[in-house]
Amino acid sequence: MAGALVRSIILSGAAEKIRACGRQPAAVARKAGIPAAALQDPDLLVSGRAVMRFFEAAARTCRNRKWGLELALDARFAAIVGPLWVLLRNARSVRELCRDMARHYDLYTNAALMIWEPGVRGGVLGWSPASGQAESEVQVAEFALGVILNEIRLHGPPGWTPPAVWFRHDAPDDLHLHRRLFGPHLHFNGTTNALEIDEPMLQRPLHDGVARSRALVLGVLRQQEDVAATPVTLQVESIVRALLPFAPCTIANVSRALGLPTRTLQARLKAADTSFRAIKDAVRSDLAGKYARHSEMSATQIAGLLGYVELASFSRAFRRWQGEGFRSRKRAGH
Repeated sequence: MAGALVRSIILSGAAEKIRACGRQPAAVARKAGIPAAALQDPDLLVSGRAVMRFFEAAARTCRNRKWGLELALDARFAAIVGPLWVLLRNARSVRELCRDMARHYDLYTNAALMIWEPGVRGGVLGWSPASGQAESEVQVAEFALGVILNEIRLHGPPGWTPPAVWFRHDAPDDLHLHRRLFGPHLHFNGTTNALEIDEPMLQRPLHDGVARSRALVLGVLRQQEDVAATPVTLQVESIVRALLPFAPCTIANVSRALGLPTRTLQARLKAADTSFRAIKDAVRSDLAGKYARHSEMSATQIAGLLGYVELASFSRAFRRWQGEGFRSRKRAGH
């Protein structure tokens, strides 16, 4: 379980948007309680509550009511939710995708909640910050529903829009972007943040073949266009980075994410003169150094995030990677 932390990849593009309005991204991050490094490094773990504060602070700083929604236009669902998407890609239909997204959202974070409510004409997929996580949810709610809708739309007919979209907050003065993304059936000042999905859409198959699903997991998760040209070592590394902080990261799990038999993946890595263990160790080394430099987590917390059962094993590995013993930022006085 991810707890109330999320990967900093959710902030991708935020620094550029803030600079474009003539403001300093690092200042907004500090105000929200997020390390400035998280705006550039997608692998850091940051507080979900701090991310929600950041979204609201960025919108105020840039004087842009549509800040969160604009960020959602280029955000990649799979890259953000990481291991949850590895699970969701196995759903057989959009209905199963929605149901599993709500049921297993805690694989991504418990800073927010998702609810799936089936109905006679379809169903409703709702999103909300967990209790005490957000003083204001306007920006992050619109961002979240926008990113979720973009993922669902991948599996539907061209031009599909939800029969209804609800928000708990007031409508903005200009609804042009909202209508462009969500369609015409918008409702504000409601009791929930939610998307209605009609029955024909729910019945649609999630994927039309292994090749397409593999292209999605590799292309969307890693946010790259040219999947076929990507070396298998980088494909494995990207999925290990997404899985490692949140879920068991075994070669079997990575093989499933790539749509390959485990033996085939092992053979391809051997041909590339490496192994799954070597790649996982390199990612652990990189993440351990980042957590030590940019967070106040203890050695025990970092060991758990990197999949170490025993602190002693992590301590030995950290000394081997970094050439010195572990020192947290808190102990170092940063």
